[in-house]
Amino acid sequence: MREQNIVSYLKRRKEGGVKKVALVTGSSRGIGRAIAIELANEGINIVVNNSKNPQEGLEVVKEIKKMGQHAVYIQADVSDPKQVENMVKRIINEFGRIDILVNNAGIIMDKKLENMDIEQWNKVISVNLTGTFNCTKAVIKYMKKQGGGKIVNISSIVGEIGNFGQSNYAASKGGVIAFTKTVAKEYAKYGITVNAVAPGFIKTKMLEGIPEEIMRKILEQIPLRRLGEPEEVAKVVRFLVSDDANYITGQVININGGMYM
Repeated sequence: MREQNIVSYLKRRKEGGVKKVALVTGSSRGIGRAIAIELANEGINIVVNNSKNPQEGLEVVKEIKKMGQHAVYIQADVSDPKQVENMVKRIINEFGRIDILVNNAGIIMDKKLENMDIEQWNKVISVNLTGTFNCTKAVIKYMKKQGGGKIVNISSIVGEIGNFGQSNYAASKGGVIAFTKTVAKEYAKYGITVNAVAPGFIKTKMLEGIPEEIMRKILEQIPLRRLGEPEEVAKVVRFLVSDDANYITGQVININGGMYM
């Protein structure tokens, strides 16, 4: 069945009658949700994913369907390679293809290094970095058969400049950047582009609960003097997965309001 779906896809793509399919991990809220909505607006079929809250994921699917686009929800923990493999197989069985992967799923467990235990270190690395590896490895073989694909990995400014209390998060997001550059080199010859987006401080639930005084100091470090919006990140991802970005690969696009210090 899977091989028939791929053959069917290749035939329809050659005839110009196929819609692209995008998997956006961690897409039930925040940046991931904004990306899913933005890509749906481009007429792309969307696979919404999270690991723990099906209701949130189904709400995003419902919103996309109201736009007249097709979307499905698949619950899977990206840190578990078996769950990822099953998710991607389900996508192939349902759509016959996967054209776009956005590795957005991520978590934080902040502690100063001397107070951080190994479980907190391993959990953040396993979701943010190993999850990116798992999902990329699972889709890459199908993109090769299809003759191309687009992968965008969501990193962070913290992966470039570090941040107090986030050694695990910084290591994971810095690793995502190095991973992006390597996979871009390995798969360029197959027509697969791999890029990263490194947001700065974006207005999402991750920033909720930050004391007012700390937030004031954060804003003082941002030349544009405001937080970014999830939709601003989503628009850059939309560009990177479009045909206008076919000659862009192995790059890190910063969306941080000018914050480089």
